[in-house]
Amino acid sequence: MLLIVNADDLGANERINEEIFALMKSGRVTSATIIANAPGFEHAAERIRDFPGCSFGVHLNLTVFAPLSHSGGLDAIVDERGHLSKKLFNIPITASLQDACRRELTAQVQRAFDAGIPVSHFDSHNHIHTIPRLFPVLKSLQRKFRIPKVRSTINLLPPGQQMSGVRSLKKRLFRFVLRHVYSTKSPEGLGDFCDFYPALTSGNLPQFRCLELMVHPGTSNPRYNEEVELLRSDWLQSLPPSVQLGSYHSI
Repeated sequence: MLLIVNADDLGANERINEEIFALMKSGRVTSATIIANAPGFEHAAERIRDFPGCSFGVHLNLTVFAPLSHSGGLDAIVDERGHLSKKLFNIPITASLQDACRRELTAQVQRAFDAGIPVSHFDSHNHIHTIPRLFPVLKSLQRKFRIPKVRSTINLLPPGQQMSGVRSLKKRLFRFVLRHVYSTKSPEGLGDFCDFYPALTSGNLPQFRCLELMVHPGTSNPRYNEEVELLRSDWLQSLPPSVQLGSYHSI
């Protein structure tokens, strides 16, 4: 099994950046995705060249920080400060809003390329790339920037939890369409590191050819802080020979 440990939210601020790069240096994080409209973007972009063995993608974002595009159309999803917000999840995504989202996300990806970041893949903040009405936007970005690798959707659940039949069907359908509309490669499995860790310590690893684990170093969320403490442990020594640590470059 190829195991990818991807740190989300690179660029959110300098503290998060330093946490992520420290974990990369220790070999515990192999990949990261950057928020191109975040305050710490430039700080992160300068350090990326120090980690050529890791993959770096764009963390497509429509729910936080000020937008990069100024052509209008995003009013329905910005807050009183003019920042993108989670209003996106509570309103219909009309054709005009979809087009505005395309312009904003295009600007984000272009900023990453302009900064010299070797973009390997796409994923997104709050999983906005899995919203059906934004699927055409995702595919247009893949075509424009020739990015054939994209994060899929969560299918590794916490121990003891089971996915409903309807939810499982929707996720299988999303993975199928993701792969076949503009040929796309994705890890077969996706989940949080804190849900993988018990499976590793119990010797009951999930059966995927490629599994991506999301981590969120440096955030104030207590759950993520606990996750990072597990990530800093000696879990690497517990990996069986059948598991190879790698990045999106290996897909």
